[in-house]
Amino acid sequence: MRDDCCVNNINNANIIYSMEEANISIFNKEGEKLAGLMTIPDAKKERYPTIILVHGFDVTKSEFGLFDVLSKSLSDSGFLVYRFDFSGCGDSEGDYSKTSLTKLKDDLSCIIDSVKSQDIVDPENIGFLAQSFGTSVFVSLHPDAKAVVLMGSISHPGDVFKKQFQMLGSLYNPDDISIRLRSDGRKTVVRKVFWDDFENYDLPEDIKKIRCPLLFINGSKDTRVPISERDSYFSNANEPKEKVVIEGASHGLNPKRDEVSGIVVEWFKRWLG
Repeated sequence: MRDDCCVNNINNANIIYSMEEANISIFNKEGEKLAGLMTIPDAKKERYPTIILVHGFDVTKSEFGLFDVLSKSLSDSGFLVYRFDFSGCGDSEGDYSKTSLTKLKDDLSCIIDSVKSQDIVDPENIGFLAQSFGTSVFVSLHPDAKAVVLMGSISHPGDVFKKQFQMLGSLYNPDDISIRLRSDGRKTVVRKVFWDDFENYDLPEDIKKIRCPLLFINGSKDTRVPISERDSYFSNANEPKEKVVIEGASHGLNPKRDEVSGIVVEWFKRWLG
């Protein structure tokens, strides 16, 4: 295990440019390489207002296409956008069966440190957008931010995932190995530490430590996460705060992603310089 958080920052990492995007990588505390994408606006500036996207449970920096759409919309509006695969996900190194909220929180901390160190990033104008379990990761870390969007929020991840792992064909065993069957045919495996670690957090209390504008977005047809999860956050969140329900949208905001993109862009335009 490495003691320093981000052994290589993005300046020292391998950067491959393709059109408006760059493949980037950093290292987390355990020396695992985290793969990411940097989406660069066409309008050139010395420093950009920057958005960091935080993906959900055992998915990737694409978020089934949702983050692809949002990255383009935000970049087209002049924001520099970063998104990474958490350890054990997508193109990043690591074993996701050993994940926990704390491990993901540490990954995010390293990502933020690296992003802030970049010459083209305005460190005083950084926003975050998190989706699903990514909202739990973000709130657990509660980093300084200029503005935040939380989508499909999860404020009690232990309870939410217990129900998901108890579905037909899956296996919930908090004392050993749990296996969740995914809608895309994959199996997600987690260990005892995944469940035990939730006892270290009170996310509805942690959100009180976030002191910037907060926008909550949910789909009216979200069958994965109940709207009460958002409400637990919203009642404790500081002002200014707003909540939007997208009619007809799923947990992944399908088929209303263009509408969501417009709302997200306007929020960050409103609060980021």
